[in-house]
Amino acid sequence: MVLKFDVKYLRSKEKVSKKIGVENIIATEELFETDVSHSKLNLKVIRCRRDKHKQSIRVLGNDGYRILLTTKDEIIYFQDIMKHDKYDRVTKNC
Repeated sequence: MVLKFDVKYLRSKEKVSKKIGVENIIATEELFETDVSHSKLNLKVIRCRRDKHKQSIRVLGNDGYRILLTTKDEIIYFQDIMKHDKYDRVTKNC
């Protein structure tokens, strides 16, 4: 599968990297590309009415941040990176 980054993801990555370190985010992206099912990623399927393929993974080295992603036509799109509090709000009424 091909991995692509949305513009929103790139913007939030830039903001968040100042707090948690860009190395952690890059390590998460690389681990996802090599082993999607790795236990450190803590892959979760999100029940969403609008997007049936929405999932999230944990940012390595920081349990407080998650990356939202979706799959479409054999392409994985990283959509956003956020704190767990915001993640709970966004995915609650998806």
